[in-house]
Amino acid sequence: MKIKKAERSKIKVPIMLMGASGAGKTLSALLIAKGIVESMFPDMVEAQQWEKVGMIETEHNRSSLYVNTEHDGATIGQFLQIELEPPFTADRYEEAFKLFKDNHVEVIIVDSLSSVWSGEGGILDKVNQFGGSIGDWKKVSPDQKKVLHMLTDSDVHVIATVRSKQGVEVTRSDTGKVQVEKVGLKPDQKDGLEYEFAITFQIYQNHIAQAMKDNSSIFDTAIQLDRNVGHKIYAWAEQGVDINVQRKVKAQAAFLKLVSDRPDLAEAAEELKNQIGKKDLSEWTFDELKNGYKHLMAWPKKEKQEA
Repeated sequence: MKIKKAERSKIKVPIMLMGASGAGKTLSALLIAKGIVESMFPDMVEAQQWEKVGMIETEHNRSSLYVNTEHDGATIGQFLQIELEPPFTADRYEEAFKLFKDNHVEVIIVDSLSSVWSGEGGILDKVNQFGGSIGDWKKVSPDQKKVLHMLTDSDVHVIATVRSKQGVEVTRSDTGKVQVEKVGLKPDQKDGLEYEFAITFQIYQNHIAQAMKDNSSIFDTAIQLDRNVGHKIYAWAEQGVDINVQRKVKAQAAFLKLVSDRPDLAEAAEELKNQIGKKDLSEWTFDELKNGYKHLMAWPKKEKQEA
């Protein structure tokens, strides 16, 4: 444990879009994603930019209806898509998420996150299968953590859509009479999950959005979500040092120090370089450096030969 000065780091932004059916969550997510990718890769042609956007689709392939349609002065191109069908388990979401990352997608849209919560095979369904008691929630805790880890991934920007529904509360009047009161729109998702996101927008039926939570402090008025919103989010996210570069530099230094401290690992290190196909450590990814370090740490030490 040590005290250090706080430092602003570049981040990948987790964004939530809440809204009732017809509010425009899917289209808004696509436009924000396009804006982020435009800022990341300004020299790419549009077709290549759209290939940096991945859609985890659980809404009967509705997102594909936007392909080749014009919105916000741009044509929705052929983004990448994985169509999930029931059961909507956390494992299947995670598998789709990983597949996109392996294919170098930069913005992953989860449309909709509600399915892994209240859909067939989702977390609520799993709790009910266990019996539905309060104690059964502990059994789905790993699934909840898996979903949260996915949404706050540090390697990609994430835009998750969530269906909103009319919230109600059952109360009693001063005379003891039971009454039902409407309390506004509530997301069809675990209570409080929206606060895990850096930016959360509520989209209303007139397609105007209001930031319900905004760590960027950019969106203080009601707006229509478009590509410019993506531009602003990316610009804010890029302020500060690149934490991914920092951790890669540290991993490379640790790898080199280990080989330097243990000359008996030189041959094993060369074999690793040949297997990976990169002789220069600066070309290794963070995961390659991390796994290579673990591999060498497990290598048995050779005893010194006595003359």
